[in-house]
Amino acid sequence: MDHESSTRQGAPEGAKPEFAAEDLVAKLKKALGKDGDFPASAKVVAELRQLASDPNSSANQITEIILKEPSLGARVLHTVNSSFYHRGTPIMTVSQAVMRLGMKTLADLCAGLVLLQKFVPASRRGGSFAICLRKMVVTSLLSATVTSEANKAQPGAKTNESGYLAGALAELGTLLLAYYFPNVFDNALKRSETKHQNLARSIFEITGITPVTLSLEILDALNLPQFYKDVLKASENVQLSTPTTQNERALSPMQADIQRCARSLKVAQAVSEVLTFNGDKREIDAILGSVKNIGFDDGIVRRVLGDLPESFRTHCNLIEIDLPALPDFVATYSEPEAGEKKDERSSSDPFKQFVEEIRQAVESREPTASIITSVMETLAWGLKFDRVLLLLLSPNKTSLVGRMLLGASDIDPKKISRTIGRTAPPKACEALAFHDSRPVFRGTAVLDGGWPFAAIPIGSGARTIGVIYSDHVGGKHDELSSREQAAISVLSELLERSVNAQT
Repeated sequence: MDHESSTRQGAPEGAKPEFAAEDLVAKLKKALGKDGDFPASAKVVAELRQLASDPNSSANQITEIILKEPSLGARVLHTVNSSFYHRGTPIMTVSQAVMRLGMKTLADLCAGLVLLQKFVPASRRGGSFAICLRKMVVTSLLSATVTSEANKAQPGAKTNESGYLAGALAELGTLLLAYYFPNVFDNALKRSETKHQNLARSIFEITGITPVTLSLEILDALNLPQFYKDVLKASENVQLSTPTTQNERALSPMQADIQRCARSLKVAQAVSEVLTFNGDKREIDAILGSVKNIGFDDGIVRRVLGDLPESFRTHCNLIEIDLPALPDFVATYSEPEAGEKKDERSSSDPFKQFVEEIRQAVESREPTASIITSVMETLAWGLKFDRVLLLLLSPNKTSLVGRMLLGASDIDPKKISRTIGRTAPPKACEALAFHDSRPVFRGTAVLDGGWPFAAIPIGSGARTIGVIYSDHVGGKHDELSSREQAAISVLSELLERSVNAQT
């Protein structure tokens, strides 16, 4: 698929829009006006932004708005304590989040969550709209992390939450098109498949307006911040295939922020296009080969890609939606390049070999019991955990009971029983992993002295049959790296596939 096809104003040669762009924008704005839920969400975003930009605002005012919005406070706490933010000390209250992250940072984060949660119910039905939301999530996460890396050496630069919201808003026009005018969006998808071109070009050919321009119209209608409008406009002038000649030192701090965020957004959209529409690793490698043209280190973008599977999985859990997993090849970017210093516990060659054997076993529909054993061995010998414990669901489905333990220990696994019902401790990692169907890296350990640890569900939802717990002992290890967490996420997905195949 051509990932840098024209997406700017001016129709591609020979193309004629099927109806006037003005009509589409007018109809979309009318639909927004009738939908009381979406403007209400946008109002929360506007209030947060207004308070955050007012030097006289207090942290309590920001906290009050967040707590008034149903479920937003819980989502904020889940997000700031997730692996996406890599924070060592847990943030327990919204007030702490405001104080630790700052009002502007938290306002940007909430904006993305508020706008996104509007569309979750519709995407649960699957189909093309779920594809569209998946692209928005991937673009947002990639834009956030690439922007963060680009800003690290820049004192006073915006934090990664600006990249997250920029990614969400860049996809907002396309998402609203799919939400309010599904037939138009489906026609664009079919045109992209038929003509082997990117979705943005197909939308332009059908509607006469680019997705970015459509997003800008929506930002105007909802009175969202000018910074993001400037980022979206700047992103349309970024071409990965053309070396940039811009001198960032000649720009004001605000202009430099806009340009870095715009370049990050361009990379994120190019990658998410490949991942969303079944592209392959060669296409991603081609993008990596071109990011130097816009002043980015391809090694940084490669590492961001390696972290993406875990960030994506965590974020989907956060917004309570089950989107298709990313292609398997994405996890390979977590492996160190030749000559790069390896983390002692990173997902290196032994881990890759283990995973490939497990994947083949899953595809061959080998018994889940065999897959579980292989995953435990991978945790013990591939990722070097000191103890790996298998916990299976009890017959009455109220507890997890120990069955097998790998590693040096005098503990009898069959004497271990952990409640997962209403009486389970609120931070018990094994109960969280079981009920949330996701890997858990924080909370209360199963075994004494375990840190860092990981609890991995075996299956998902009603099909979850147990949890695999693994940890380090002795207090000599740091928190699991993002690469290790991404590797564990891959193992979790393989377990889920095995259980689904057997049932």
